[in-house]
Amino acid sequence: MSGESGAPRAWRRPPVARRARPRIAEPPAPPHLRPAPPPGGATDRPRTDLASVGHPHATAPPPAALPARRADAGALAAAFGVDFLSWDESDPERRGRALAPYVVPPVREERLAAAGWPGSGRQRGELALPGAVIALAEDRLLVHVRVRVTPFRRLTREPVCVRQSTDVLPYPAAAPAPTDPGWVGLDSYWYELLVPVRELTGQWRVDIGAVIVVPPLPDPQGGVVPP
Repeated sequence: MSGESGAPRAWRRPPVARRARPRIAEPPAPPHLRPAPPPGGATDRPRTDLASVGHPHATAPPPAALPARRADAGALAAAFGVDFLSWDESDPERRGRALAPYVVPPVREERLAAAGWPGSGRQRGELALPGAVIALAEDRLLVHVRVRVTPFRRLTREPVCVRQSTDVLPYPAAAPAPTDPGWVGLDSYWYELLVPVRELTGQWRVDIGAVIVVPPLPDPQGGVVPP
């Protein structure tokens, strides 16, 4: 092979074509060095779901954190507030029977009848509104309740004869009848209660000795409420 001048051109060896080198697969990272899955992924399962399938590392949420259990405790505290702020000196035993289902048994109904009440006068709880529920522990709650009550004034200075009421249904309420020939109803008032409850054997019970009433319950002289 020659150039334009006729002199032979030096032959050069063509460069060797580069061959693609095979990529060596990196070994998988150990489990303790693998990146954490992104939040919200398929492996990000709430602890409540893990507990439902019996996962060994899942812990069940405390009962006080469940909304349904809080609502149940609020309803119980509201019903208790109505019975706790209701009484009738002519039938004091009925108040004890009404308060018995709220507390931890066994308990004497005579002691419950006198809890927070001097034993005289007449008052009727009519409406209760449960409010904030504060978790004190896994099995203890504090419920704020507003209760509207109607006090009564005795028409005569003579005490009313004690009577025995007959319960038709198994769960009596402490609220007396709306009217009575020996009493006249007065204007209604609002009370606020802080009701501590705790869960025992799947049921809420009231710690009646720690109930706070605002304003404090009156102690009328001879059961006569000033007009």
